[in-house]
Amino acid sequence: MTDVAQPNLTEPARTARKRPTMGRDTLVRIGTAVLILGLWEIFGRQANPLLVAVPSQVLVATWELAVTGELFSATGESMLAFAVGFAIAAAVGMLIGVIMGVNRTAEVALDPYINALYSMPLIALVPILMLWVGIGFTAKVIIIALFAVFPVIINTLAGVRNVEKSYLDIGKAFGAGPWMSFSRIVLPSATPYIASGMRLAVSRGIIAMIVAEFLTSIAGLGGLIINYTNQFETAKAFVPVFVLAIIGNVLTAVVRIVEDRLGAWR
Repeated sequence: MTDVAQPNLTEPARTARKRPTMGRDTLVRIGTAVLILGLWEIFGRQANPLLVAVPSQVLVATWELAVTGELFSATGESMLAFAVGFAIAAAVGMLIGVIMGVNRTAEVALDPYINALYSMPLIALVPILMLWVGIGFTAKVIIIALFAVFPVIINTLAGVRNVEKSYLDIGKAFGAGPWMSFSRIVLPSATPYIASGMRLAVSRGIIAMIVAEFLTSIAGLGGLIINYTNQFETAKAFVPVFVLAIIGNVLTAVVRIVEDRLGAWR
């Protein structure tokens, strides 16, 4: 049987095939958002205004918090803690995952503890961390790193362990040493898994950031939610919630783009 060659699409052809789907998806997302906000605006006005704020009120509150600079200050404070904690989680998670992936003894020794900590509710450790490091910036960074590190470890380990043996055999046949095999074969093969772990770590890190601000310093975006909820200013309490949703979507989209780019080698 003669093999049938696949057509070699040019870049403009690929772009032309993607555009209708991307445009349709965008319209669907916009339409869904308009529908949800419209229903919220209509039915929200029938609820107790002390408990529910409608989108138009949240928009006004966003402008007020932006004009005073309170929103930008809180966002900057939260994102600084998130950036430091996430960077630590990414570095430590990749290091531990690689060590466990290339060293069987390390995997056997650490795997039970990694699984136990990943499956347990880490929020239970927050009061203990507060006793150890206080309730300031350091506590927030540690909590964020603790929540975000495990998806990176688990996905890095999976990537390293799932390298095709044939690739390693070919590398050995061409005289590749341990370091060259790792840097040229193992690491590129594990990169898509690592990127997937980073995407999961983003959402867990944002959750940890808010939990830390609720329970420790009462600052940042979490502090805005607590303070304005206690004052029954519901519209202003909704503002940081929307900001967090936007930040989460943007960060996830960025990591997804990086994941797609790094996974293109497959």
